[in-house]
Amino acid sequence: MSFEFIPTLSQFSAMGLPIITIIIPTHLRPVLLRRALESLNAQAHRDRTEIIVVSDAQDPATDQVCTDLLGTRDIYIRRNGVAGPSASRNLALKLASGQFVMLLDDDDAWQPGFLEALFKGMPPVLNSVCYFNCTVIKESRPATGPIKLGEVNLDLSQALNEEVFIKNQVHMSCFLFSRHILEGLEFDTTMRGYEDWDFTLAVLKRQWAFHLPLPCSYVYEVDDATTDRRGSSTGAKDSNAILDYLYVYRRHASPSFEIQTKRKLLLDSVKLSLPSELL
Repeated sequence: MSFEFIPTLSQFSAMGLPIITIIIPTHLRPVLLRRALESLNAQAHRDRTEIIVVSDAQDPATDQVCTDLLGTRDIYIRRNGVAGPSASRNLALKLASGQFVMLLDDDDAWQPGFLEALFKGMPPVLNSVCYFNCTVIKESRPATGPIKLGEVNLDLSQALNEEVFIKNQVHMSCFLFSRHILEGLEFDTTMRGYEDWDFTLAVLKRQWAFHLPLPCSYVYEVDDATTDRRGSSTGAKDSNAILDYLYVYRRHASPSFEIQTKRKLLLDSVKLSLPSELL
């Protein structure tokens, strides 16, 4: 890969450019989006970031949240077309002006002090990919608003390895991407699930990620009937998930015979027996 000249962090600041663009796709979740944006606005050095929110539905409540909480350098777009986070993220990636890009789901948030800690140890390598720790919070989401049920802090220092080619290992909100690493990459808008994992693999094939031991995001999960997620990403559990796993496997070849064998074992466990050479 070849890249154009990339300014240093100090040059970006001198030119008035944001250091980090945070991309948030949203769909009819104004209460959760408000939580996400408030967590970003509470960060030190907020003026060195750019937030791009892309909504795939017309919703006055979402409009109001963005009016209340986005700044003058931020971007809010209501797009047409098929609903889904992939198309929203792809649009935002085209508009991002930060040297680095981070992606945040509208129902997740940043932990207090993350940005201040990050700028103290910003990656020295311009064309870099790194990832951080997170806290997973279980909650219920009745109509009256989210209710916290419990949490666990995750040290992801040893989480990312070659087995990411078998199943996803790190939540998308934990990654910091150099924008230039992402040139030409898009989220697959045809996938019903696992598009985050598919995108991560495409990035890692260009540049492997290193770990920075900072608490980054709150990842909120809902396991009861109040969830509005399309499905679980914990494994290949149903026919749609199995098809998506096969799709990812075909798009991203096994980096080793060991990974090929483990892919086969995973599919065997859900009674889908395929020749290993297809995986």
